[in-house]
Amino acid sequence: MVIALLGFLFLFGANEFSKRSAGGFAGSYSFVESWDIRASEGEVMDAIRELKKVNANFNPPGNTVFISKRDTGYKWSSNQMQAYIKKVNIDSLTPLPEKNDDNYYHDYWLFVKFYYPETKEIVHTLIRPKLDTTVTTFAFESLSKIDNPTKFRLINRDFWFMDNKRQIDRFKLLIVDKIQAQIDRKRKNGN
Repeated sequence: MVIALLGFLFLFGANEFSKRSAGGFAGSYSFVESWDIRASEGEVMDAIRELKKVNANFNPPGNTVFISKRDTGYKWSSNQMQAYIKKVNIDSLTPLPEKNDDNYYHDYWLFVKFYYPETKEIVHTLIRPKLDTTVTTFAFESLSKIDNPTKFRLINRDFWFMDNKRQIDRFKLLIVDKIQAQIDRKRKNGN
């Protein structure tokens, strides 16, 4: 019995430790909880907009933008853009070079915010299409209080095991399942 308890505590502790310290090695958003939704990014965005129409409480209050735009632009530090800057200083009518991977960037994630009115928390999420564009990754990143929106509590890092599980289950029930139901309903009706 003691060995089983120690084994459980060791595994639980190792899991918690790995989430909090080793999770940072997995990329920019290493702590997110994600779901693959069998729909294009456009269908998922339409379902999110519809969900927010049906349940206005999900809209963050005030001037918080609920769907951000993807950040795109020229890489001004690239060799090609540095050469362009030199040319444009001589001839102001020099056209911008054609966009390519060397001189242009775009964010992979689209940021979407929801709101839990009962706890006054902003829910920070991300979406992106998979390589198979009929599948979209929908990720739950963090929560922040409405009165302190810049202090994020990351899911899978800043919550202990049971509270983390509760937050994920709540998000899945209130948001992910409803988005999937909206997509299924739209497909069933042939829209």
